[in-house]
Amino acid sequence: MIFCYRFHTGVELIRTDSQAGETLKFLWHYSDAIMCYSLKASPLFTFTNQAGLDLLETTLLALQDILLEKILDDIGRKVLYSEFPNIMQQGFASLPVGICMRSMGRPVSYEQAIAWKVLNEDLFPRLMS
Repeated sequence: MIFCYRFHTGVELIRTDSQAGETLKFLWHYSDAIMCYSLKASPLFTFTNQAGLDLLETTLLALQDILLEKILDDIGRKVLYSEFPNIMQQGFASLPVGICMRSMGRPVSYEQAIAWKVLNEDLFPRLMS
């Protein structure tokens, strides 16, 4: 996930000289919400850091029960779906200010969202060499 962010955007999300344990700890405590959502055959959340859990007002156990359609408002869904071809072609897209819904149905605003495509793990060794 982190490698894919750098690959597509050219910017480091976190320092790459960290040990794996330090990287996970840094991601968990990162001040911005980091959320991974799989859009495969069975769409579901696969990860979020503490800031993401706080934003959604949920727990790690309840995360997989949250549907993307329930989080994004109509405008947010339209923006995401309109940017989906760019995400697939360029690897990422920057989404503008928007509103999402917390798990309890309360709205929360966000300043910006960056969506990026996570590459197949089988490609990592070839792209890193």
